Amino acid sequence: MTLSEIPDIVHKTRALLALRGFKTEDLLEYEERYVMLPSRETDKGLVRYVVWVLKEEKVVGVAIVRDLAKEMEEHEATRGMLVGGSRFTPAATKFAKAAKIELVEGHYSSFDLFEHELVPTHVIAEEAEIQRVLEHYKIKKTQLPRIYSSDPAARVLGARPGQVLRIQRESPTAGLTYYYRFVVDG
Repeated sequence: MTLSEIPDIVHKTRALLALRGFKTEDLLEYEERYVMLPSRETDKGLVRYVVWVLKEEKVVGVAIVRDLAKEMEEHEATRGMLVGGSRFTPAATKFAKAAKIELVEGHYSSFDLFEHELVPTHVIAEEAEIQRVLEHYKIKKTQLPRIYSSDPAARVLGARPGQVLRIQRESPTAGLTYYYRFVVDG
């Protein structure tokens, strides 16, 4: 398959994974879906994903999500992503949450959120950086200002409840400043 034959939704999914720091080398094509197996090295070890991109937008039920969870087990992946559903059934959504599978509706926004001039840089903070901030201010992680996991920036980064986002803003008077937000379910 040449680069020009790859659908736009696959390119956007790869760009999203790259933004999150994952490397995707292989793209497998099956009758109903494309499959990617991205990975990323962290201080806790290798993080593996299994990503399914459906060729046609359709209502996704729990059976498809279970099949993805089974493939995650086979590849020893800790996270999964299913892209391309026009709608996800409540049972599929519930099972996906328990199985650590991210569900992405079939259409991405037509622009890159972080390329907009009014959106500051967001990054999922490393644990060592979080500990330095918490020790400096003598607070707990839960005392940081909150950001919902449904926030567009948090969704793009794949932030999960319990993680902390670092937001980098530039000010003409203060220079470069960092803000930290605790990700909560929502």
